[in-house]
Amino acid sequence: MAQKRKYNMRWSDIYSLGLLPAILMWGLSPFLDEKAILIASIILGGGWIVFSYFYIYLFKRCGIIGWITGWAMLLSGLIRSILYQTGIMQSPLILFEAPCIALLSYLFEKHDIRPHSCYEYKMRRGIMQEQYILGDFSQYEAHYIVRLVLTGALLSTGLSWGLFLYGIDIESRAGTYFYFYFPSGLGLAIILFESIRRLLIQHLIEKYEKKSKYHSAQSDKELDFMEFFFTEIRIMVIGDEKIFLTENNGNRNKFKFNYYAGLDLPIHHRTTYCTTLGEESQKARQIVRDELGIENPDLRHVCTTIAQKPWQQIGHYILFLPHDSLSKLNRYPGRWYTVNEIAHLFHSDKLHPLFKELYARLYTIVDTARTYHSNGKRRYAIRGYKPAFSLHRIDQMNIVFDDPIWLYVSRHNEDHLLYRIDTWIRKLFSQKDSSNNRDA
Repeated sequence: MAQKRKYNMRWSDIYSLGLLPAILMWGLSPFLDEKAILIASIILGGGWIVFSYFYIYLFKRCGIIGWITGWAMLLSGLIRSILYQTGIMQSPLILFEAPCIALLSYLFEKHDIRPHSCYEYKMRRGIMQEQYILGDFSQYEAHYIVRLVLTGALLSTGLSWGLFLYGIDIESRAGTYFYFYFPSGLGLAIILFESIRRLLIQHLIEKYEKKSKYHSAQSDKELDFMEFFFTEIRIMVIGDEKIFLTENNGNRNKFKFNYYAGLDLPIHHRTTYCTTLGEESQKARQIVRDELGIENPDLRHVCTTIAQKPWQQIGHYILFLPHDSLSKLNRYPGRWYTVNEIAHLFHSDKLHPLFKELYARLYTIVDTARTYHSNGKRRYAIRGYKPAFSLHRIDQMNIVFDDPIWLYVSRHNEDHLLYRIDTWIRKLFSQKDSSNNRDA
């Protein structure tokens, strides 16, 4: 029997803990002289940037706000030290720290500006890759807490600059409170709020886990009203180096999580919620048997993602059909598309968004596995050479399509300028290869 997963909240789930160095500086500033504050801000900020970078690099969760805080402390410390040396203006650090935090938070939220390794985290896990149930909330919570930090930074910016321009001195009681203790208390309040929120989310997950298991055992008729508990199984069909696509008109049935239209996969079915990958794979195979009459389908799991609402997940699969079975797709109103045809359609609005996501993932996996070994070393001695992408014999490649190592290698390989440094860092921190495939 599979061991039951635990949802115990960890301190690494609290994203706003990245504010701690700034909170510490704000709280201690009234007891430090000017030079000590500036030096501490620059050193602590630089150190926090490095720590947060590696924390994200090692695929933890709370590094992004630490990265924002570190850069805010470093930049504000440098700006303030220049002003201090030139004697242009005597001012508290919060005047520069709060705007920097607000700016970086805004760029993260609106323009997707983030540390390079944060993108690597997404590549390894998948853009919407499921990290079981808590992963659905974690991805949303990152943006929610960043927006909360942005709001607090804007509030601190407006208040501190308003008081400063009004003439409130740092050494006055009001100045000490609003320049130091207020932002410190606000940061602690955000951490406390997120901690309580996380505990409530954990309680919600455990509560609905029990409901999901109960309703998944009921008949389809009894499940009709349970629109929050289902799995969408989507199957890409490949045969003779082509992909079969049909027109999806975007049926707005309340059970459909995606309303977009476009060329889509022929097989996509809603079923009861699957709590394990094994259960989901069995249902996918049963769908192929029922739809195409194939008893032992060559079906490969690619990824399982989270839909727009919790407890609505999507399982992505690839079905490889032999030549003598291609006629089984005649029941669908579509046709076979070549790689070149799909490439021309990819950047248009004619492909269904979920098909584009799955195809891009498949492209990256196959292209990477044909170019590099799983340790990032090139298969060919010609630097920069990459084989042209094709569907030829990909069903015979010695890879597991849902293994994240190929997405990781696509960003960390011998052609990457910092590949040797990356390799050394992973050895230093004893990070082992997650792949079960040593080669393709």
